[in-house]
Amino acid sequence: MKRIITIYTKHKNSVQHYLRTTMKDFHPPTNSSNDLRRFFETEVASEVIYTVNSNFFQSSPSFGRDYIEEHRNGTDKSFYFKWVSFSEEPIHISNPYLHHLTGLPTLTAVKEAHDGYIIVDFDMLKLLEELRLIEHNSAFEKVNRLIMGSGGVLLGCVAIFLILYGAFIFLSMLIFPTSKELIMHEIFTSIISITIGLAIYDLAKTLIENEVLFKTFNYGNDLQSRILSKFLTSIIIALSIESLMAVFKIVLDDYSKLINAFYLIIGVTLLIIGTGIYNKLSSRTTS
Repeated sequence: MKRIITIYTKHKNSVQHYLRTTMKDFHPPTNSSNDLRRFFETEVASEVIYTVNSNFFQSSPSFGRDYIEEHRNGTDKSFYFKWVSFSEEPIHISNPYLHHLTGLPTLTAVKEAHDGYIIVDFDMLKLLEELRLIEHNSAFEKVNRLIMGSGGVLLGCVAIFLILYGAFIFLSMLIFPTSKELIMHEIFTSIISITIGLAIYDLAKTLIENEVLFKTFNYGNDLQSRILSKFLTSIIIALSIESLMAVFKIVLDDYSKLINAFYLIIGVTLLIIGTGIYNKLSSRTTS
């Protein structure tokens, strides 16, 4: 979305000139479906077209490329026309907004007709692509969503397995008690398994949300930074638990190996410092 708005703002005059020229040349003889839908034949970016009478009531159904919304005929549109002005240009172009049907960034063009107004909604992504202002491949986008979605689902399955495995270890320890030496080991193993499972699940959820379900067109580093930060935080927690477990095992067995736990704790500390520095630099870059 941000990328589309940025490109549109940069080429706003050219895009609006194209839309006004296109709307100016369109003169449907009637408000019938066939006459209004002829606009779709020449304009790939147009998505919805309908008419409004001089009293600001919709005088035709909303015609999409493959659907018709009959129930919108007769809807009061006076509220929308409070922001429509023809004082400077004979054709009004709205500001970008998210369409209530498609959820995509949209521009609306309003043209005065002899008995009212003609309104057309344009998909901004298709419009910028048509004007060669942005490169976008729909087929590749579908393949990318399929691959990212499949990867996210598989990661989710792995996460669920790890969480269930951790729960299984803990329940097995309660039902079938083991020796005192293994109790702490099994508890920490269960915690580590569940923690890593939650980290992987969070990664899978983020991938599916941002790359499949609610795909946005923000190709900056913000999303990647958040994913990496979350994952590193979960890994740090798991390693911290592992360090604590190592300290307990060494204290119970052999104090001479305590230096190994110390090295592990130093490694976790350096990882925490590195993650903090990365987050600080990332926030400066995106701000």
